Amino acid sequence: MRYSPIVGALLFFLVCLFVLTGQLAHAQSAQPPVVISQIYGGGGNSGADYTHDFIELFNRGASPVSLAGWSVQYASATGTTWQKTELTGTIQPGRYYLIQQAQGSRGTTPLPAPDAIGAIPMSASSGKVALLNTSELLARGTTCPGGATLVDLLGFGSADCFAGSAVVPGLDNRTAALRVTDGCANTGNNGDDFLVGEPVPRNSANSPTACVSGALVQSTDVITQSRATLTVTAPSIRPNTFPTFTRQVITGSTQSPLPTPGIPTSGTLPVASPIVSDSIRVLISQIYGGGGNAGALYTHDFVELYNAGSAAVRLDDWSVQYASATGKMWLVTVLSGTLQAGGSYLIQQAQGTGGSVALPAADALGETAMSASSGKVALVRNADPLTGACPSAEMIVDFVGYGSADCFEGSGPGAKTSNSRALQRVGEGSQDTGDNRADFVTAPPTPRRPDSGNRAVTPKD
Repeated sequence: MRYSPIVGALLFFLVCLFVLTGQLAHAQSAQPPVVISQIYGGGGNSGADYTHDFIELFNRGASPVSLAGWSVQYASATGTTWQKTELTGTIQPGRYYLIQQAQGSRGTTPLPAPDAIGAIPMSASSGKVALLNTSELLARGTTCPGGATLVDLLGFGSADCFAGSAVVPGLDNRTAALRVTDGCANTGNNGDDFLVGEPVPRNSANSPTACVSGALVQSTDVITQSRATLTVTAPSIRPNTFPTFTRQVITGSTQSPLPTPGIPTSGTLPVASPIVSDSIRVLISQIYGGGGNAGALYTHDFVELYNAGSAAVRLDDWSVQYASATGKMWLVTVLSGTLQAGGSYLIQQAQGTGGSVALPAADALGETAMSASSGKVALVRNADPLTGACPSAEMIVDFVGYGSADCFEGSGPGAKTSNSRALQRVGEGSQDTGDNRADFVTAPPTPRRPDSGNRAVTPKD
């Protein structure tokens, strides 16, 4: 996982897409209307919630499509032997079609009622999935299918075949590849059309999702704060229709829908936009859970942040969240103030019965009782509790798993800590390769005061 925080003073475009419900025709394309909208191969594996693998289709067009005689076919990342599941029935416009695959020995949640059932054991991390308008099995030796029978293709992980110029990143037992905008996006490039997130299996009983197009209004402004207000005016809108505003941050790497049904045809729309910049890097720099334990020097647990970027960052309403090594419940400590470039930010947590040295004056106070040896800590751009053992929320800025943690950045968790050893980010808190195992070492805890050197925090007004 790799996360970045918000930044002010960036030029961005607010693209407002006015979707006139029931009044505008569905967007048409030369591309086939039925696409692969989601794949998940971790079903029934260790740590998985769902019991089965699955493939999901979506009809992004305006007309029903018969799937009779169609098939989905799967091969390993570099495989040339394909397995198929034949399809039946009709997929209606805006509807999904769920294809259940092999069951594992673990997982607790069955899939919603599938529209088709297969028995293909899919890889949790890498593979190739093809949607074909024929039930004929791809010939042995086929690395990358093509031709008139190929409707859609998805390669993920280390797959040697995929649509477009980029493969979907590798998955795991807890993540799926999901086509963005609820399945509507189709640029023909897997890397652009899919994101990695928690599996959300949808079947034909799900509410329809319309892929529609409307008038485009573009507004440009310079943002000098983390929140800004831009004014846009819609073109003519027919009576009894409701525009939906969708904003897209062009200069950053984050985009998300912002529905506002029932607003007037012109007016002011506030947008809280997570704009991304490589120059803004707030990192978790130190974790210590042995405070007040036997043999501990310090009386309290703590988490420390470091601003390794070149600009100050407001932390108002951000949070640090903690869960046990395999836990799904996240404990929240809300932050405030502004963290200057090169500054550190100390978050005091629970006090034990031992220890002899109090922490320096903390910038935020929490009461989370952290494990001395293992756990998970997330820095989040809001104060909403995370969910799941391995969350992948857009608002996560940094994530550290250590000890026996079941979720972490990169190849593995940071080392196990103790009552006398903290987890510290190397490079004086600035190294960030996206790998907890490589970026952290254990050392005696050294809580850094915000007024030491240039590690400065500006209090909230």
